[in-house]
Amino acid sequence: MKVLLINPKASQLNKRKKAPSVPLGLLAIASYIKTKGHTAKIVDLTIKSENIEKHIKSFNPDVVGLTVHSTLVVNSTVKLSKTAKKYNKPVIWGGFIPSTLPELCFKEGCVDFLVMGEGEITFSELLNAIETGSPYNNIDGLAFVDKDEVHINKDREFADLATFPVTDWSFIEPNKYCQRFFQCKKLLYLYFSKGCPAHCTFCYNPCYHRSTHRKRPPEQMIEEIEYLVKNCGIDGVNFADEYLYPGKEDMQKFIHLIKEKNLDFKWGGQTRLGVYNKAELQQMYDAGCRFMLFGVESGCKERIKEIKKGIDLDKAKETFSNCREIGIITQSSFIIGYPDETEEELKETISFALSLNSHLCPINVLFLQPGSETFEYAVSSGRYTPPKNLKEWGKIQTDEYEGKTLSKIPTKELLVIHFYSQWLGFSQKESIGSDSYGLIKLLAVQTIKNMFKWNPDNLFIGSFASAKQFLKVLFYAKAYPKILKKYGFIKTNQTIGD
Repeated sequence: MKVLLINPKASQLNKRKKAPSVPLGLLAIASYIKTKGHTAKIVDLTIKSENIEKHIKSFNPDVVGLTVHSTLVVNSTVKLSKTAKKYNKPVIWGGFIPSTLPELCFKEGCVDFLVMGEGEITFSELLNAIETGSPYNNIDGLAFVDKDEVHINKDREFADLATFPVTDWSFIEPNKYCQRFFQCKKLLYLYFSKGCPAHCTFCYNPCYHRSTHRKRPPEQMIEEIEYLVKNCGIDGVNFADEYLYPGKEDMQKFIHLIKEKNLDFKWGGQTRLGVYNKAELQQMYDAGCRFMLFGVESGCKERIKEIKKGIDLDKAKETFSNCREIGIITQSSFIIGYPDETEEELKETISFALSLNSHLCPINVLFLQPGSETFEYAVSSGRYTPPKNLKEWGKIQTDEYEGKTLSKIPTKELLVIHFYSQWLGFSQKESIGSDSYGLIKLLAVQTIKNMFKWNPDNLFIGSFASAKQFLKVLFYAKAYPKILKKYGFIKTNQTIGD
């Protein structure tokens, strides 16, 4: 089978320009089905705007697959799918949105199949069924429509990631995705593992990954990194894992292989508090680890229990202090706007965030993720009415949700805190080590270059959107000093990163 895989870009409703990230999901699918004898082609519209009809005519695929990884791309996905249907191509969607909102996806009338959850094996079995005319009802992890009735098959059991092939980078041009990040000039996003063992109520992980953490063999990971270092000149890896923890034995193996092969690159990712002690952090640093994000999410112990975070806040200061002493740049992620969050609780969280002395401290307003326990609670209790269709979902900025909050805190105050944390991220030299202004300048230059090279037709739109976003951050960070003083940000001239 010939398979055209498309990575949609954010629609015109979401014009903010972000650096393109490696389409890891599509790469995994393409690499896997290639080993099964199929031919795949990836078209990434986040890199360059292209006429998808030309690709359909020239490549003449048997099926068209699209990744719907967030609300930001649903409208463009629908448009692309309708184009594919004009040529009578079966359309397959996969990713976060199809896995959590399958009924809404089928209502658009332009998708034939949904691959739900982990997609490699399900996608491959679906191709075989389409090719041979076999029934679809015995393919685990698949949803489809038959005689106007939606069929959602049972969940697929998770595969052993060691049985999957090493990522085949010939499907894309890795250098187009390289970013500047902290001490790296050519950093790529890769993945060491899938899923997370936690049961956090605000996250879709318990639904999507069923709170299951699976890891790739360190030998496979090193093979991939070695190829990228030697053939593409990358000098950094940011692991996109929800939970970067391959286990003590595999982490030791990973560190050993880095040194054995004399690979020179910096790396880091996101993990949980308490999984690494000081000695292990030092070993990681010696092997190139230079940055780490810890999801703290709240500074209130009662809230930590309520959201089922499962971390010990008493160990947080020790962890951040150890990282700072060793030289690992830290990010402490927090969420505000929880259901029934009080002013006292929010002050406690802000105070705790300030005390960690992390280099970066993003504070985000809670977004009600479909599939999360908090989302289900909000809907079932009548406190939140979700969008009725994908078009409405596509209007929501998931990273800066400005809709109705379930907190007892006014939305304006939550947004002031959120944007002020962003402002501190690039206005203070200490906030990200010693190269804050230099890094921001390099990021800005890189963004402009990317616009000229890959998306010149939207240069004005992208520049305008970026400027608008900057002014928005600046406005919220500077226009409400009373709110900042109320929550302790400027009470004693102490700010995150001081």
